[in-house]
Amino acid sequence: MKFENLIKELFGKKRYELVKFLCDNADNNGFITIKINEIEKKLNQSKPTIIATFKFLEEKKVFKKLKNGFYQLYIKE
Repeated sequence: MKFENLIKELFGKKRYELVKFLCDNADNNGFITIKINEIEKKLNQSKPTIIATFKFLEEKKVFKKLKNGFYQLYIKE
C-alpha cells in the first residue's frame, strides 16, 4: 500500500489510475484495444487528461499509439 500511495503522489491520482487501468487491461504482449471515450467513461476522466497521460508515457518510451483505439505498453516482467 505504501508503494501505491507513493506512486499516486508522484504521478497524480488520475494519471496513476489510467496507468494502472492500461496495465490491468493489456494482453501478454502489452496490446490494449480501447477507445479514449470508453476510458473516459470507465475512469471518469477527461479526454485532455487521458491524452496528456498518453503523451507522458510516449515520452518515457513505455507506450505507443499504433492506431486509434489500439495501443501498446512496453512492460518488462
